[in-house]
Amino acid sequence: MTYSESLGESPHVFDCITELHLSDTRIQEISVWIKEMSRLHKLVIKGCTKLVSLPQLPDSIAFLDAENCESLERLDYSFHNTKFIDLNFVKCFKLNQEARDLIVRTPTCRFALLPGQKVPPKFTYRATGSSLSVKLNGIDTHFPTSLRFKACVLLVNKDNVEAGQWNVMEVFVRIKDEKNGVGVMCRPKNYHLLPALLRYMFTPRLNEHLYIFEFDNKVMSSSELLFEFEVHNDKWEIGECGLLAPTVWVPRYDGS
Repeated sequence: MTYSESLGESPHVFDCITELHLSDTRIQEISVWIKEMSRLHKLVIKGCTKLVSLPQLPDSIAFLDAENCESLERLDYSFHNTKFIDLNFVKCFKLNQEARDLIVRTPTCRFALLPGQKVPPKFTYRATGSSLSVKLNGIDTHFPTSLRFKACVLLVNKDNVEAGQWNVMEVFVRIKDEKNGVGVMCRPKNYHLLPALLRYMFTPRLNEHLYIFEFDNKVMSSSELLFEFEVHNDKWEIGECGLLAPTVWVPRYDGS
């Protein structure tokens, strides 16, 4: 529905709104009443080029698309009770460090995407290129142990790009036991990247973006693992990669 300040005078409609699209380039701020939309699932603010900050959002939010909000600097809220599916901050070059840190640490089901030139130091393991070795200390490999990883890859646009390439891109991850080269189960194995990034890929300023995602794996017999990331698109390559120290949990006997 169309954004209007008059919505604040009709609070009865708040519980009916599940998706909100704002595209007015004149918008400089979003009213705080947006947090009262208790059923709001998707917020799209593409192209709000004068928007400087975002207020507190409702916990129901799962999709946040702020593509091309070139003046956006601050995220004046927290995501403590929110499990996002997608976070898209393509072309939001003015995000301050606090906002970037918030995006990086927020859990997502699929991905978070934002401008960046290096994998943030928050990631415990970092390497140049598309692979890195990890030695997990304190992991007992004699028992079934599920690990939850958060990965970050720096996507670098190659010089031979052509304008108008609109294909979907995928990022793949493979895990191997570094001692014997045997593959380790990982789910999911691939991640679809937003077409939004691809349609800007011929713009010089969009050479580098950070793509952050989470995945699970099951340690079989070794705590020394090799992680390999790959982009299935010949216009892009991975310049750096990183991993947070994993979260560990032991599955219950009923398999859940």
